[in-house]
Amino acid sequence: MKTIILLIILTILLFSGFLISLIIGLIKKRKSLIITSIFIFIIFIGFGGWTGLTITKKSINKVKETLKPRTGKEIYIALFGEPTDDCVKVINKQDQEFPVIDYAIWLHFETCPIELKRILSQHDYRDEKISTMDWSGDIPYGESIDWFNPKSIGDTILVFEYSTNNSRNIQTLWTSIDSTIVYCRDIND
Repeated sequence: MKTIILLIILTILLFSGFLISLIIGLIKKRKSLIITSIFIFIIFIGFGGWTGLTITKKSINKVKETLKPRTGKEIYIALFGEPTDDCVKVINKQDQEFPVIDYAIWLHFETCPIELKRILSQHDYRDEKISTMDWSGDIPYGESIDWFNPKSIGDTILVFEYSTNNSRNIQTLWTSIDSTIVYCRDIND
């Protein structure tokens, strides 16, 4: 940012120098000042082009960085904070790239019981033990994602759900009984 500001200031100074030398040259009818102003104008055009190119390059890089998809680890940290242990391994993910269109973040990861306990301590989750034998596997307000299958965890799973008072943010965790496999859906409206 400092570079861009410096380039803009130098470009403005060059243009000001061109105008001042041109006006003085025309008023005093001095050919040498008019030629100097033309020379300054040529430098201004080159410098202005370089400034514009630099601003464009930096803007494009910033947009590319902003639109770059997040890694599984980045999504995990955004949802739950930095893990305290090295036991977290994101297996699959689907990020909420466009919040209006993609209503949820979907995450499948392996973890350890201590890390899951840390996650569950962040909010007041409601918990429930579900038998997957009788469960159709349908997830309320869910979309069909072929890798998102909490039923594959085992015959019995634990389901933890947290929602804000206005239910605009809902986080659901489907975990194995031993707390090592987790499927997460985070709806953030």
